[in-house]
Amino acid sequence: MKSICFVCQNVDCLSRGSEPLMKELTEKVAARSLDVDVKPYICFGGCEHGPNIVLYPQKIWYAGVKQEDLPEILDSMAGGPPVSRLDTIDPALKEMVYQLLDT
Repeated sequence: MKSICFVCQNVDCLSRGSEPLMKELTEKVAARSLDVDVKPYICFGGCEHGPNIVLYPQKIWYAGVKQEDLPEILDSMAGGPPVSRLDTIDPALKEMVYQLLDT
């Protein structure tokens, strides 16, 4: 199954730079020929922790993402370990979003 990298594009995440993050991720995923689709997502509900990125179906949530985090996130997408320092979202919220994505 192809992986999807959802990048929140709601107001709070946009104000913190999610649009350029999505653009750079799209370019770098293509340059590395990763089997990942980078797509916008309207809102994950973790607005105060954004920009938020969710890798699916791996169910990995990255919060407070900055440009300098992208190389590690890309390595994770390529099969490396998740970037645990960016996993700061409440488990209940994550589970709710993952259930929505599963449907």
